[in-house]
Amino acid sequence: MASVQSSIRAEVSRGDSPAPSGADAFSAYALASARGLVPEMEYTAHLTLDYPMTFEILGEVLRVFEGPALRDLANFRKRCRDKLVSCFELFLKPSQTSSNIWDTCFGNGLDDSYRNRRSLAPSWLIKVFEKHLNDMRDFSLKPLFNPRNIRGEYLSNLQAHIKSSGCDSCSGVHTLKGETFCKELEDRFTQALNEVCTLFHSFEDAS
Repeated sequence: MASVQSSIRAEVSRGDSPAPSGADAFSAYALASARGLVPEMEYTAHLTLDYPMTFEILGEVLRVFEGPALRDLANFRKRCRDKLVSCFELFLKPSQTSSNIWDTCFGNGLDDSYRNRRSLAPSWLIKVFEKHLNDMRDFSLKPLFNPRNIRGEYLSNLQAHIKSSGCDSCSGVHTLKGETFCKELEDRFTQALNEVCTLFHSFEDAS
């Protein structure tokens, strides 16, 4: 069975098979937890982040959970949320070097005293970050922020800002450094989530 298990894991890691979604992601996690399959627990736990952890989503899947599995998953999601919140708050700090590339934006609607106190990021980007910070206050009722979406949100808000204000500064910064900035955002958020992968010590210790 060890060789069969290894072959199945190798097949899954290639990404050819569709990943479980919705309630099936929670069910897959519950089954992996019941059998002590740590890699599958971590993989499926991350899949559940794309969905709210509510009774409407879980439904009959709740019957599949055994022991502390449901509590462990809720704690996992909370730790992921805390990591993402820390990342968003870091990008909002005035000392954050990557946000300083926008400090020449004069059409952001922020006076100098506010910008020096709050962040050097422009208002259109601050709104993106603060929206997600507000959404993550109750991490069970909404899907958790997905780092893959930050690029699209960045571009749509930047385009709206340039259209409404005619801000040549942000347009120029984006042309020179926007792609690098987006990649840094996505990489940092992804890394933060990937760091939350050591929740299931009990199974590893038992082995």
